Amino acid sequence: MLNVFLRKMKSFLLYGTPFGEVYTKICDLMHHLKYGFKERNLKNDKAHLKYYLTKHYHIVEKGLALPEPRLGFGQPKILNVISKASQYESLYGADGLIVSIRKTFSDYLKFNEENSFDLPSSFELAVTEFISEGSHDGNGGLKHIQKEFSSTLDLQEFRDFAQGRVSVRDFSSETISAETIRDIVDIAKSAPSVCNRQGWKAHCYSDKLKIKELLSYQNGNAGFTDVIDKLLIVTADAKAFTNYESNQIFIDGGLFSMNILLAIHAAGLGACPLNTCYPYFIEKKVKLASEIPDNERLIMMIGIGSLKENYTAAYSPRNPTDEIYVAH
Repeated sequence: MLNVFLRKMKSFLLYGTPFGEVYTKICDLMHHLKYGFKERNLKNDKAHLKYYLTKHYHIVEKGLALPEPRLGFGQPKILNVISKASQYESLYGADGLIVSIRKTFSDYLKFNEENSFDLPSSFELAVTEFISEGSHDGNGGLKHIQKEFSSTLDLQEFRDFAQGRVSVRDFSSETISAETIRDIVDIAKSAPSVCNRQGWKAHCYSDKLKIKELLSYQNGNAGFTDVIDKLLIVTADAKAFTNYESNQIFIDGGLFSMNILLAIHAAGLGACPLNTCYPYFIEKKVKLASEIPDNERLIMMIGIGSLKENYTAAYSPRNPTDEIYVAH
């Protein structure tokens, strides 16, 4: 019934009207309900299982990382993760996710043992058997960090770096290698995300005609379309999100996008973020043209190019800090 209503609304849709915005917001919600995973009714879908498992084993990681972890915490949740992880492993094999879960649960047993806490024998046996069924030599659980090595920049150095990043529209004709873009994305994936689910994607386009086609849907690239060497379309997978997280998809995607922009700046390249504030039916056209799956949402486009020895950028003064910072 709702889909019929939406189709009728679309037939009357006027781009840029309040009516069009209402239609788009309803479509946002429908997309989230269609693709997001359901905690109590989990589908037998690889992506849903992956994101569900990541959310719930990461809760154990966070518990271990507290100042004073509670001994024996989270036993029902751990047994639930073991059950779902075994299901995932039987269907898709023991990939890096399963290794990370085993490593986390191994650290959990070690933590309780070091604190002389006796776990229930049936629970401990279930966890031990799960760990022993495959490798747990990987990333997961806890990592130990020394404060002196936690950062290589002081605040002034980072200020200089961050304030040196500007939106560039004046690129040289030098080509950027695909390997450099891949390295940038590899660095950017260190961005935080809800329960470490990392639902983001970065689609890269190099063909000039394809870039021009995709940018024809975007209103902020006039005058420098032809000098963009690489185009990234940042998306986030709606399957990574669950109840009450329809807005989180844009928060996580935005954090990832900012990391990409900083990594581009660190690589000595220029970039201009380009918004994807479309009505829903335009977003579907862009995804079709860019071969992006329907379950992903568009976060932003990023036009990337090499820097000239001397180039111009909009001055873009920032608001006074006292207008932004509110001390309570």
